[in-house]
Amino acid sequence: MAHIKIVTDSAADIPMELAYEWGIEVVPLLIRVDDHLYRSGLDITQEQVYMLLQEGKHSIHTVSPSSTTFEQIYRQFALEYDYVFSIHHSGRLSGTHREAALACARLPASLTRTEVIDSRSASMGLGTVVLGAAKAAREGAKPDELHQMINMMMRHTHAVFFVDTLDYLERGGLLALASPVLSSMQRIKPLLLLNDGEIVPYERTRTRAKAIEGLFTFVEDFPQVQEVTILYSTTPDDVDKLLEKLELIFPRDQVKVVQFGAGTAVHMGPGAMGVVVFEGIHAD
Repeated sequence: MAHIKIVTDSAADIPMELAYEWGIEVVPLLIRVDDHLYRSGLDITQEQVYMLLQEGKHSIHTVSPSSTTFEQIYRQFALEYDYVFSIHHSGRLSGTHREAALACARLPASLTRTEVIDSRSASMGLGTVVLGAAKAAREGAKPDELHQMINMMMRHTHAVFFVDTLDYLERGGLLALASPVLSSMQRIKPLLLLNDGEIVPYERTRTRAKAIEGLFTFVEDFPQVQEVTILYSTTPDDVDKLLEKLELIFPRDQVKVVQFGAGTAVHMGPGAMGVVVFEGIHAD
């Protein structure tokens, strides 16, 4: 049986206890606050990031881990594993996948086979795929089977969300929308979809209550649902409202609830919420 290691970055928003349980190596994004750099989830928490954002006094940005960081990790795991799958958030949203791919290209052929994958997703859209891969690897999946399963999960994992203001996404350059479109969307609470690695408008909802209803409808519209994850930034009370709705169509005790991690928080801001749906793997 091949000895396989799963690597990702902290934009996956996988809770630390789950990453530890499944042996997932999480490479932290860097958070630049004014002139200081912090490792996401290690030197700075999401709660601290939200507090700084709400203060509105600081320049806050995310920085991708360097290719050198990834290369050191890959070389370390080459001594311990037969194969490494390094799965990262969308290359259209950050440079993390690019840095990982650069590191992989520098590895000699004699080392462990390392495969770098662009999930074309983010947050628990990525995290769902990573967790599925880690579970399959532990259950004995072969590298070619795992490669196929990861690609199937990517196709059947969907994420939609809303934010209190588009300012944070716009500041990070994550919205490929014309200025007139952005201006019109600032006055509403639009649902935004992660579509093939890009953030695109999904539904024009005008109030927070309608946006939460839209998250429920998004889940309800899938004919088959295997996993549901609710994501939030600073409004746990709204999570309860969404859980009450979802209970009509999906077992409440099986819904994961995850707070957006520090790196994601920089781009989402306070008040954001989202859902991730994994349909399950089935024939396309």
